[in-house]
Amino acid sequence: MNSSTEEIDLAALRAGLAALFPAVDPMAAEVLPLAGDASTRRYYRIRNAPGAPLPSVVVMRYPDEVSPDAELPFLNVHRYLTAAGVPVPAVYRSDPKANLLFLEDAGDTMLEDAVRDHGMRGCLPLYEQCVEILVRIQSEGTRALDGKAIPPRLAFDVPKFTEEVGFFFRHAVREYGGIPLSDREERAIGDLLHPFLEALSAFPRVLAHRDYHSRNVMVIGSAKTPGHRNLRVLDFQDARMGNVFYDLASLLRDSYVTLPEDAVEDLRYAWRHAATAELRAAAGDPGAFTWRFDLAALQRNVKAIGTFGNQAHNRGKRIYLRFIPPTVAHLRGTFERNPPMRALAAKLLPILTALAEKAAESPA
Repeated sequence: MNSSTEEIDLAALRAGLAALFPAVDPMAAEVLPLAGDASTRRYYRIRNAPGAPLPSVVVMRYPDEVSPDAELPFLNVHRYLTAAGVPVPAVYRSDPKANLLFLEDAGDTMLEDAVRDHGMRGCLPLYEQCVEILVRIQSEGTRALDGKAIPPRLAFDVPKFTEEVGFFFRHAVREYGGIPLSDREERAIGDLLHPFLEALSAFPRVLAHRDYHSRNVMVIGSAKTPGHRNLRVLDFQDARMGNVFYDLASLLRDSYVTLPEDAVEDLRYAWRHAATAELRAAAGDPGAFTWRFDLAALQRNVKAIGTFGNQAHNRGKRIYLRFIPPTVAHLRGTFERNPPMRALAAKLLPILTALAEKAAESPA
């Protein structure tokens, strides 16, 4: 066993491996910590000894304290996504006493990596698959939900959107940026944002992944397979009900990968082409599709910058700072395309520009 695993219960890990692979010595397995995401979860790749049915598994150690009569959100959402035919990693074993989940190893290649290695044009078929999967989440995933599902108890409503805007001001503007913004100035910006947040909240709601972007899609093979099994969707445990534009904007106005505008338009068309009649009805007037998509991108990108500021200032993860400038670039484009956002842009864009300039000058 690797020595850099102080945060995981090695005895419970060995017991889990023994239960999964009874013919293989769990002491011979190698435990390798994996780079985590922006959450407090920790991940480990377990390389099994020769002879095991699987060469490796991934173990998630989660911090959540779940009461005995409650279900872990990851497992709850996983069940409905699986029922909907969404390609999520298989769950092999759950050990709630040790806060461990034993999962399918989806490899190391994120969609972001595939774009870097093969170029956007070479990865356009993968993005088309992601759009098809998103339609499945929104249609089949929504239909799969029942009274035991957690997502219907949560929603992207005005209070949630407003909370995320407040998160941006607190963590990105004040804490990371050190920008002296008065309460009055912040309220003025909030008042300009509020009608847009109300419009987003008023759209019909479907199941939303909530963090559907290039770092949460793993690419196992370049060739499309039945059921999109060449891809795996990760980080879905915070799913909730939201408008049909939210996840699409998250994917196409991604902080980690900047897509060419013609690719964005092609993929928006791909969504409309693949969408069910119910989803097209939820999207509303086709002539307003781009406007509504941009509304979702506005809120989503502001929230993302809040997350990056929080990661850098409060958790010491300065690597996230490099994603502030491209996210600000997304917002600048959104403002330029949409004259109704002009008043908001006049007040918010100078703040965003200052954050981007500071982030660009900061060592990772």
